[in-house]
Amino acid sequence: MRFLGVRTVQLASLAGFSWGGSKLDEVQAAAKPRTCPIQIQRPEQVKDDVLLSRKVINHLDKSNLKLRLYQYETCPFCCKVRAFLDYYGFSYELVEVNPVTRSQIKFSTQYKKVPIIRSDDTTLTESSLIISQLATFLQRPDQSLDQVIQMYPGVDSTNEKGKPVVNYPNKFFIMKGKMEGEANMAAAREEREWREWVDNWFIHLISPNVYRNWNESLETFRWFEQVGDWHRAFPAWERVLAVYVGAAAMFLLSKTLKKKHNIADEREELRKACRDWMAAIGPNRKFLGGDQPNLADLSLYGAMNSFYGCSAFKEVILEEKIADWWRRMDSVVKNHEGRKTLEARNPQKQ
Repeated sequence: MRFLGVRTVQLASLAGFSWGGSKLDEVQAAAKPRTCPIQIQRPEQVKDDVLLSRKVINHLDKSNLKLRLYQYETCPFCCKVRAFLDYYGFSYELVEVNPVTRSQIKFSTQYKKVPIIRSDDTTLTESSLIISQLATFLQRPDQSLDQVIQMYPGVDSTNEKGKPVVNYPNKFFIMKGKMEGEANMAAAREEREWREWVDNWFIHLISPNVYRNWNESLETFRWFEQVGDWHRAFPAWERVLAVYVGAAAMFLLSKTLKKKHNIADEREELRKACRDWMAAIGPNRKFLGGDQPNLADLSLYGAMNSFYGCSAFKEVILEEKIADWWRRMDSVVKNHEGRKTLEARNPQKQ
């Protein structure tokens, strides 16, 4: 069960969540206003047996991918994918998955985690793999999405519990199809290393921080219910079940995760992670990618947005220098400032 995630602060305020004049208000007020005319709809009618949480439409997106993202609004892995899609201005539909019944992903008989993206009959899984595949799609106008997927072969393996799994050894690579100079190769290597750091370390710090006691765990799930629009998607009994069962399960699981990852002081480790990230960026770059965010920036921003409504965000993130970086990321993602890359891509003949 991978809860943790969130919407933008704008949507949180619409849902009735208030910070009561906290530093988050100051951060948001300082951000640039949204300037991109991308349309967001909230359909009221069921489509293909599911109710869409929302539909993001960029009329200049000529990719014809017809993306549909199945997610938990409160999952850091899903937040990573949404940050990527929103920054580059993809059109996509979004389906909120019931965390208890998972009925919305019954079509996926083998893979039962989120995020899942469908593009017509093509299914994409695993957040970092999805991001790499779509980033390669942007870089390779000579290739269709199906052709790009073939560049990421899976390898059968077993996990620590002995269960069969499929690994993707090159899931952090962007397959540009051409040789690059030494500087670009170094930048790509740095991007891969920090994307792995987000997946393998930073995300593991979230659960121990947002579920560190019963009160915070319950508070977190009640907030998840609000920002996830669960009242639109699920009946009352399912919402109550998800909040209380989920809060209890994640409270217990967080203790296991804390021990597994040798986390002594969850708040202090989160502060150190923020400082490590800012040290990597250094004083002369706005983002790890330079003047524009790269995939590591988008991944960390998405993961951080998964808990911006929780006490840990208010107590740690907003008290660190990383808050300035987060404000810049919030602006460029909400304004879809990478959209020209997508809009300039020549549509493929299918």
